[in-house]
Amino acid sequence: MDSRKVIKIKESYYINIPSEISKALGIVKGDRLKVIHLPGSGFLITQTQGAAKVSVNLQSIERLQRAADSIYSDLQRRLKDLDQNFISNLHARIISDLACSGIFDLKARVEKLETKPERSDQKPGKVIPLNKKKRSAQ
Repeated sequence: MDSRKVIKIKESYYINIPSEISKALGIVKGDRLKVIHLPGSGFLITQTQGAAKVSVNLQSIERLQRAADSIYSDLQRRLKDLDQNFISNLHARIISDLACSGIFDLKARVEKLETKPERSDQKPGKVIPLNKKKRSAQ
């Protein structure tokens, strides 16, 4: 295996492909290649019309499968976190908007409950928890 030096021209980086490899793969001037980043494994370079000309051994396939599984798991975890954050933020935003608009005024509702006696023998200013079982028996 040959190593190649990366060169920079303007804002792009380049590597050259050895002529033996380009001949073996049938790569000619003007062909388009796909470059895929595999986190933790490196890069995969294939021709755009397919990877039929790229030979890989069994270990490489297993590495690619592990990389694909890792990427999938990471994306699934990120999507779940994003979903939970979205729902939480949406809930908080709705409550905030309702409170700001005056449709949902907790302070006024609490004050109303404090000043309204539940039974005539109770003093105003106390909040009495209601127990449905006791009320239905009365």
